[in-house]
Amino acid sequence: MDSPRLIPPWVIFGVVALIVGVSSIVSAPNPQDSPPDLHERRAVEEQLRQVEGIRPVLPTILPPGYDFARDYEPETSSDGATSGSFDDPGSFDSGSFDGSGSPDVTIAPAASWSVYFFPTDGPHEGGLPVVIVCVQKSNIKDEFCPAQDDATHLHRHLDQTPVVISRVSPGSHDMRAWRDVELTTDLAKVTWLR
Repeated sequence: MDSPRLIPPWVIFGVVALIVGVSSIVSAPNPQDSPPDLHERRAVEEQLRQVEGIRPVLPTILPPGYDFARDYEPETSSDGATSGSFDDPGSFDSGSFDGSGSPDVTIAPAASWSVYFFPTDGPHEGGLPVVIVCVQKSNIKDEFCPAQDDATHLHRHLDQTPVVISRVSPGSHDMRAWRDVELTTDLAKVTWLR
């Protein structure tokens, strides 16, 4: 009686490598399914192009210790406007652009924008806080930007438009870095977008 033949290890290794290679090709992510990089100017321009109305206010240069904007949230006014989101127009009162929205959907004109900035080392007690830069149209009945005037809210203006910069996480109470940073609605002036 013949003894069973053992399969050489290099054959087993070859079969496993082939299976892994084929499965990685078949399951490779589709670049169209990936959210855009929010540190790239063209990705932000493309997403903002979907929304008419007031433009978000951004710092031209990031204060030390902060990373590029992670979330852009438009709000629509109840002054006769319809509302929606990037994913499903009319679905709810505010939309959010975190890079996952559909690139061909238009929502009602934005009456307000809130843009979120995170510290490069993440929010933590004793470190820099998460900050929201909020701007809203004048002469609307809705209030999207905080009206509080305290240590967690810094009130500024860009031209005649009020801007509120809010600390929204634990961390340093020092908002001086945001007090003097130049603000703009012109993406061409934003140096931290590539």
